[in-house]
Amino acid sequence: MTLPDLLEELKVADPETYEEISHLEFVGWHQPRNLALDHLQGCIQRACERYGWELEQNYRTRGRNGVLPKNIRHYAVVTSWDNDVHTYRGMGNSATKALLEAYIAAVKEEKR
Repeated sequence: MTLPDLLEELKVADPETYEEISHLEFVGWHQPRNLALDHLQGCIQRACERYGWELEQNYRTRGRNGVLPKNIRHYAVVTSWDNDVHTYRGMGNSATKALLEAYIAAVKEEKR
């Protein structure tokens, strides 16, 4: 799934966080890509904090068999401790994408 696709999912799953991300008047998506991704990742990290969720991120250089495609080297885990332990994972070609994927999975499931 692409980053724009994930942002569309976020718009439905968590409109408040999406609004926070989309207010990039001072940074703007037209700014250098790294600034926009840093803003997006920071917003998701703060949203995890608001929920009281743990967050882990990792960058892997190889898989179990020694090979790992470049498009899934980044890995994120969001853990909720509400009533029971629930973990949600995301993987992708950037730390931001992996985190956003894990966050969306957590929000969707926790709202059920």
